[in-house]
Amino acid sequence: MTTQTLGVKALLKELETGKKQLKAEFERSIIAIDTAIKILNSAKLDPTEYVSGSNESRGPGRPAKADINLKAIIRKVKGKGKRGRPIGSRAQFHGNLTQTLFDTVIAQRRFVHNRDIVVALMKKYPEVDRVDFAKKISVLLASLKKQGRLVTYHEGGYRKNMFWGAPDWMKNGKVVKGREVKK
Repeated sequence: MTTQTLGVKALLKELETGKKQLKAEFERSIIAIDTAIKILNSAKLDPTEYVSGSNESRGPGRPAKADINLKAIIRKVKGKGKRGRPIGSRAQFHGNLTQTLFDTVIAQRRFVHNRDIVVALMKKYPEVDRVDFAKKISVLLASLKKQGRLVTYHEGGYRKNMFWGAPDWMKNGKVVKGREVKK
């Protein structure tokens, strides 16, 4: 075989691969458009709110070019941005995790680190992934702080050394005696 024949075979193989990729992309686009049509039909939304583009025709027999904002359509139908749990979600922790977290901190009767809180709550929820649970707890602790139900105490000025406790456990920026961090 000549070098030219090998080059042609490589080109043909590359073209076939490109054809498969284009076909897959086209199929995804068709599915997205079908989904948008179903959503618009079922939700009785006004399609002009979600289509932007020119009104002029692109030639005989061709519709005007328009961009469809699928994300906005789906967001409108699903109700994203509403308060509370998303439609169809289940309460993972069967109760108010924020209140449980607050009660856990108060039950310690001293300032506690985030790690200590996670350890205490992992006994109650052993099947949950520890890392994801720690992230969730971190967000809820910040929420409790914003509500004024908890305060933070930084030992040594480092963010890593941040401890959580009740507001009445601090006086003039210092920890009240008996509520110090466990060493």
